[in-house]
Amino acid sequence: MGELNNALEEFSGISREYHRKIMEILKENYCWKCPMRSTSKKVACREIDGWIRLTGAFEKGVQENIISGDISKEELDVLSTRYLLKLVKKQKRPFKYDKTVILKLKEDLKPFAYKDDVIFVKENPESVKTDDLILWPQICPLSFYWFSKSKSLGIIPFKILKVQELIQKEGHTYIKAEDNLEIPLEYVTGKITKIIAKEDELYSQLDL
Repeated sequence: MGELNNALEEFSGISREYHRKIMEILKENYCWKCPMRSTSKKVACREIDGWIRLTGAFEKGVQENIISGDISKEELDVLSTRYLLKLVKKQKRPFKYDKTVILKLKEDLKPFAYKDDVIFVKENPESVKTDDLILWPQICPLSFYWFSKSKSLGIIPFKILKVQELIQKEGHTYIKAEDNLEIPLEYVTGKITKIIAKEDELYSQLDL
């Protein structure tokens, strides 16, 4: 495993170098005409944003490399969910909280939502039912800081799936969605509780 550790250590060094480079690129964004300018050292705007952007670039590169072989994007999704099945059997996520996130879409997510629609998302839902709409990452479903990436990168790193069936396996609930994906409920990114289109009366009242 020495060769593997050396490769990972080398990558860690490269990551440090590029994180510093990204922070310099972001310096103008956070140091001019920014309301956080006076407290940027305390809130570490550039450090965190650089971290998120570097992570997203890493995930994109790894995914593209995998897909360039014999594995399709659809097969990669299936493989990711299978890996999650193994994880959920080994441990339970003890930390539960009830939080709703409001996202304004910058691109279409057909056929469920469209650009400029506003969606209300309940993070880490404890339950779902058939026909509910859930979010599943298009980046790596094992990633952290998912919603932060959505805001900071200006992209929508997820797709909307419709719950087709709920399955019980070994005391755990799994969601069956399109392409026969079976996703552990514990690893669902969020459940959509409301979609507000531009023509809805409530839309004009939202401060987004």
